Amino acid sequence: MTSSIYLLSCTAICMFSVANGFLAVSSTIPRCRRVTSPNSRILASMQKTELDWKEQLTPEAFNVLRKEGTEPPWSSTLNNVKDDGTFACAGCGEPLFRTSTKFESGSGWPSFFQPLDSDAIVLETDFKLIVPRTECRCAKCDGHLGHVFNDGPAPTNQRYCMNGVAMSFQSDINADPELVVELKNREASSKPVNANPLSILPMVILYSVISILYANAFFSRYQIAQESSAAFPTFPVDYIPLGLSIFCGVLAARDVKRFL
Repeated sequence: MTSSIYLLSCTAICMFSVANGFLAVSSTIPRCRRVTSPNSRILASMQKTELDWKEQLTPEAFNVLRKEGTEPPWSSTLNNVKDDGTFACAGCGEPLFRTSTKFESGSGWPSFFQPLDSDAIVLETDFKLIVPRTECRCAKCDGHLGHVFNDGPAPTNQRYCMNGVAMSFQSDINADPELVVELKNREASSKPVNANPLSILPMVILYSVISILYANAFFSRYQIAQESSAAFPTFPVDYIPLGLSIFCGVLAARDVKRFL
């Protein structure tokens, strides 16, 4: 039984490594992405040089938006914003989030459960930490904003963990009333943005294989006990592999649900 578990463990690691490697390579291939109209806005922003961005942005904003850095937690004043209003990209002014979708995540970064709409942001796959993550970028200027995690509140169960220095905030009180109405209409008609499948597949594979491993360990011991007329399971600790199998299976199913 030990040798079979060892073999399955090696198989799981190999499968995860191959899948992760394949996705890392595929992420370097140019992909079609939906952009906001009119296209001239995107083309204009893409023509800016690194020097242009350095002159426009603060060093902290440049490090995040153009160099994909991360600000220290609890360093942004946007963490405390609760007034009705709009969070926009600090690089191009594109509206990104509304206060109505902001929540306190305890992470130290401004967090939202959904963007203004699917035209405001672009989701890509980030392999900087080896394990793939879902990166969130501004759809207009392609600036790095933060990452999306699957531990947010209802109705999306997503947490858009954004760098505060990459955004600016404007209260509805000080904004153009017509613009506020337009943004509210966009928010009302928006739908949850689906995560990039490339950032989910490796973890689905890993959780699934680990679930199978623990289930195999439990039922193998059960079968041996049946053949030898021994009592199993006898102690609560004997149920640990089965419990871990169910737990990992739920994690895999949760991530699969993000495809739908």
